Amino acid sequence: MTRRGLALAVMLITLAAAGTALAQGFGASASDRVFQVTWNAATTRRGQPAIEGYVANQTGYSYRGIELAVDGTDTGGRPLPTTTFIVNGEVSAGDRLYFKNAVPQAGANYRVTVRSYERFGGGAGM
Repeated sequence: MTRRGLALAVMLITLAAAGTALAQGFGASASDRVFQVTWNAATTRRGQPAIEGYVANQTGYSYRGIELAVDGTDTGGRPLPTTTFIVNGEVSAGDRLYFKNAVPQAGANYRVTVRSYERFGGGAGM
């Protein structure tokens, strides 16, 4: 291998490694850094399928108007209609907020994500 070929190979490997490192920095959305959502499938008092759980605030700020989106699939893997709802209440810095909401039909799998939220007040200790 010539010097020129070796230099080209080293340059290409360096660029490929740098491109990979840059791509890895875009993994988490802003809401993933702010909130942690834990949930379980449940039923309402009337026996309707529902999702219940907690939205945990991982920051030093308070939030309200937290909108969640519930996506699911049935037992055959077909997508269910997306359900969106606002979690009632405000969640302080480092605290968590309970939610429970009916979904149109029971699913085999669900994904619950934060769609939007509003920060208010000052930071912790203010």
